Amino acid sequence: MKKAIMLLGWYALVPPAGDLAAPLSKWEHFRSFDTAKECEEMMIEYVRKLPRGTAWYRQAERVRCIDTVDPRLRG
Repeated sequence: MKKAIMLLGWYALVPPAGDLAAPLSKWEHFRSFDTAKECEEMMIEYVRKLPRGTAWYRQAERVRCIDTVDPRLRG
């Protein structure tokens, strides 16, 4: 995992290989946002545009918006 400068905000994270039980420190960064609302709205819109039942749809449904200061990200 690449080290990055942590900014205050929210991350949209994707679990590794769809493993929702993996610790958040192992999840992959998808996008960054200034607010939780922006993150949630983008993900709702993103999922809405994808064809249901596809691999992309299932992966997008697994994305979670997490505060950048969430201690679980430090693993």
